Amino acid sequence: MKKYIFLFISLNWAFCINAQTSFYDVNNINIIEIFFSQSNWDQIMDNYYSQGNGDRLIADSVIINGTKFDSVGVKYKGNSSYSANNAKNPLNIKLDYVKKQNYQGFYTLKLSNGDKDPTFVREVLSYFISRHYMQAPQANYNKVYINGNYVGLFGNIESINKKFVEERFYSDDDN
Repeated sequence: MKKYIFLFISLNWAFCINAQTSFYDVNNINIIEIFFSQSNWDQIMDNYYSQGNGDRLIADSVIINGTKFDSVGVKYKGNSSYSANNAKNPLNIKLDYVKKQNYQGFYTLKLSNGDKDPTFVREVLSYFISRHYMQAPQANYNKVYINGNYVGLFGNIESINKKFVEERFYSDDDN
């Protein structure tokens, strides 16, 4: 019996070592580094947001857990959590804005700034609980840096888009 337990533990350990950490693993804090060539990137994104037409500022590069992407579209998101006066606004990052690229199959990243939640766990925890009872987005946390400066910790919420609907509800173009 001890041999089987040892074998089982060894195989699980070997599998865990070789398995790539999922982007939305709740036990993992991702690191996202965004680099803009414009020094006034915040003002430009504030202007885009106030115009309300969904324009994105193109980042020179975005590095997610060491994987580099270029020509990525970034904009501020949110209605109640966005403010031009905030040092930390919620972000929407589109990896495939210019080029077809994704990180672990995800091409849109929605980063929440935790506004009006002093505990900063409400959103991630509620999605964690919801997934036990229904289809709900995955969620965890990201450390975000812009032009080398630490902006803060953000909630990382899976985008509910065509990919989400196809995978969870087996939908296609014909519905």
